[in-house]
Amino acid sequence: GQLVKVMSKKTILLIGLVLYSIGGLAAGWAQDFTNHLILRAMVGAGAGLISPIITSLITDYFQGKERADLVGYSFAISHFMAVLTPPLASMIGAHNWRNAFWIFALAPLVLIYVMISLPASPRIKQDRQMEKIKTPIPSAVLGYSLAALVMMIFFFIVVTDLPYLFETKPGISPIVSTFGLSVCTLGSTLAGLMFSRMYQKLKKWTVPVGLAVCAIGIFLLTFSGQGAVVLTGLLIAGLGSGLLIALIVLATSNAVGDADITSAVGGVNGACSIGIFLSPFFQSILSEVFGAPQSIQFNFILSGVVSAFFALLSLVLTVFRRRSPSENG
Repeated sequence: GQLVKVMSKKTILLIGLVLYSIGGLAAGWAQDFTNHLILRAMVGAGAGLISPIITSLITDYFQGKERADLVGYSFAISHFMAVLTPPLASMIGAHNWRNAFWIFALAPLVLIYVMISLPASPRIKQDRQMEKIKTPIPSAVLGYSLAALVMMIFFFIVVTDLPYLFETKPGISPIVSTFGLSVCTLGSTLAGLMFSRMYQKLKKWTVPVGLAVCAIGIFLLTFSGQGAVVLTGLLIAGLGSGLLIALIVLATSNAVGDADITSAVGGVNGACSIGIFLSPFFQSILSEVFGAPQSIQFNFILSGVVSAFFALLSLVLTVFRRRSPSENG
């Protein structure tokens, strides 16, 4: 966020793509695990530069409904590729795991395209002097960041513990186990594609609906032993989480001035990453609180109950909240 005050967004995006490309390709040929982790950290650093800049660039070129559309489409495309790359990488790396890292060869192509096609200045004119002034982070952004962090702590239980949950379901076929997580990611992709239209229809009800959809999906995959129902639950859970994350990113970009969008979105992305990092530690803390490790089902039930609780809480707050002048308009 602070880098945009001293260099152009295009330059930062190019630096992020360089880090991502080098770290991704070189990690497959690292000769020891320490170097492998360092290069993987380089990939993360590149992604940390790329993600907020993408949203910031969208706000530089689009406003209103177009902005909501592009935030959703950007979110959808990234998750759609996350659906495709695991099976693609597994096929490429079937004979040698190092070959799987050739999947990162796509990144230099994106780098070249950005260098050629992305204009250096935004379509929407901004005050360059204001961009260089360091302003305090609005409380709304801190709230959105906290919401993203808590959401990732609980939702990532689904991601990390899904293979162990499948082991408790003898009727689940290997196909469901293989593609279960991809189906969840597909749900997030669909949420991104439909985000603008859904947000236009749901408006203030988006948060309770998104949380309720997450809870329903988690409960379906937790309690069902049928593959079709489990996959449906994963699809629904991904749809709810995708809707909420896209909403948080859009609300964050709308809550600040144009000069602070990169910093604000970077803070939300950082909160998501911290939530993902803390999720396993949170699960170990639960074991200490209860005095013994809990069952895999308990972790999923907890995630579903927390989602349902916040869905109900947000519903009550939405019902009793006074309508704002913008909503009345």
